[in-house]
Amino acid sequence: MSEELAPPPKTATATPIEELNALVTWGAMLFYWAEVGQNPTVTTYWDALHYIATSLSVGYANIFPCTPLGKAIGAAVMMVGPALSARALESGQGKAGADSDPALIAKLDEVLVELRKLNAR
Repeated sequence: MSEELAPPPKTATATPIEELNALVTWGAMLFYWAEVGQNPTVTTYWDALHYIATSLSVGYANIFPCTPLGKAIGAAVMMVGPALSARALESGQGKAGADSDPALIAKLDEVLVELRKLNAR
């Protein structure tokens, strides 16, 4: 007799925005834990959240890590954060771009023609 096997259970997959949310939430919590009491500019979770959130892009904040762990957390967020932010901000789940918009393709072709004219001079 043959037994029928059940299909494997579906695994939960986080969306890019959920991944970014987890990075910011946990990163801020860890940064707060590492810096509170050692860093006079980090007195609340919201201070840590401000630092982590700005580290996702331009890194502009009046807060700087003081502890080795805080510096490591900041470095990790600065390395991974911008990529996660870009993925989360992509529209159409990563399918947006020049190949999905005929008007954009036409405009880019016009720009390319003009650039080639300028380059030929």
